[in-house]
Amino acid sequence: MNKNISNPVVKGGVQSVEVGMFILKTLAANGHSVSLNELSKQTSIHPSKIHRYLTSLVHTGIVSKTAHGQYDLGDYVLELGTGYLSRLDPTSVANPVMERLRSKTDEGIILNVWGTSGTTVIRWFQSHHPISVSIRPGATFLTTMSASGRVFLAYLPNEMTQAVVDSELTQLKKEKNKQAPQSMNDIEIIKAETRKHQLARVDGHSVQGISALAAPIFDFRGEITLTLALFGFSSTFDADWDGKNARLLRQAARDISRQLGHIEE
Repeated sequence: MNKNISNPVVKGGVQSVEVGMFILKTLAANGHSVSLNELSKQTSIHPSKIHRYLTSLVHTGIVSKTAHGQYDLGDYVLELGTGYLSRLDPTSVANPVMERLRSKTDEGIILNVWGTSGTTVIRWFQSHHPISVSIRPGATFLTTMSASGRVFLAYLPNEMTQAVVDSELTQLKKEKNKQAPQSMNDIEIIKAETRKHQLARVDGHSVQGISALAAPIFDFRGEITLTLALFGFSSTFDADWDGKNARLLRQAARDISRQLGHIEE
C-alpha cells in the first residue's frame, strides 16, 4: 500500500466527497482487491461508515465488489482514465522531455508524426552546433531513408505505409543510391533491425554527413503515435546501438510514452 496517502483535511469543500476520494485512492494504492476490514484499518475509518461509502461507490461503478466480498476498482475507473489520456496533447507532453534530452546530448532533436505524406516534422530543437539542414514543422522526410521513417515502418500496420514505401522505392531505384533499399525484402530487414534495437539508425542516408537515431513513442493503446529522433554530424555523433545517445533517446521516448499512458509489457 502507498504510505503517502493521508486522511483528507476539509477546508471549505464537501467532506463526504473528499472522504470518498480518500477511500478510492487508498483502494487504488493496494494494487489488488481488499476486504472491508483491511480498508477500514488502512483508512482509520470505522467499518460501518466505510461500508456506506463503498456501497455508493459500487453503485456508481467506480468500485466493484467481488464474489468473495472484497473490493476493487470498478470498470468506470478505466473509462475515466481513458477519457483523460485521450485529451492529452502529445507535443505538450514531449516538449520538456525533449528539452532535457537536448541538454544531456547537445544534439539536434526532431519530433515526428505520421501524416498524409508520410513522416512529418511537428517539432524540432537545434543543437548548439548549428547544422545547415532545412527543418521546419510540416516538413517531410523519406520514410525509407530517415531514422524516424524507419521507426514508423517497423511499428505501423503495413496498410498505412505501403503506398508511401512503393512510391519511394520507385524513386530510389532511379537514383541508384547504394544506401537505399531496393526491394520489399530490404524493407523487411530494416523493420526487423528496428524492432530488435527499438531504434532506427541512419548515417548520411537522407543528408550527407548527418547521422541520426530515432525511437518510437506509444500511446495508452500501445500504438505508435510519434517518433523522437536525435541527429548530428556523423564525425562526432555517437550512433552506436548501445551508446550514450541511444540510451538517453530510448529513455526519453519511454518517458513520453509513459506519460501518454503506455504500459510496457
